[in-house]
Amino acid sequence: MTNSGSLGVFDVGIFGEVTRNIDVFGSNIYLTQMLSASLMHHRRIQREYDDALASEDALLAAAKETELKMMEGQFRMASTMFDLWGENYS
Repeated sequence: MTNSGSLGVFDVGIFGEVTRNIDVFGSNIYLTQMLSASLMHHRRIQREYDDALASEDALLAAAKETELKMMEGQFRMASTMFDLWGENYS
């Protein structure tokens, strides 16, 4: 990361390390918030699916089951990406 002002370059030395640590910390906070929101959404869809089954609404249950499968596929993909990111940046 460079600063176009008079302060110089912040991508080497202790400032470079601090900059990288801040970037990693910010990314972790952002990804944690995204994961939390996604899990809450999954929980809501799971409840809607369970309610549809209880009320014997086959059409709604099928739609909610499709949503759940899509979300679970996205979670698997995100997990793979986290693993790769961790291997590359740890």
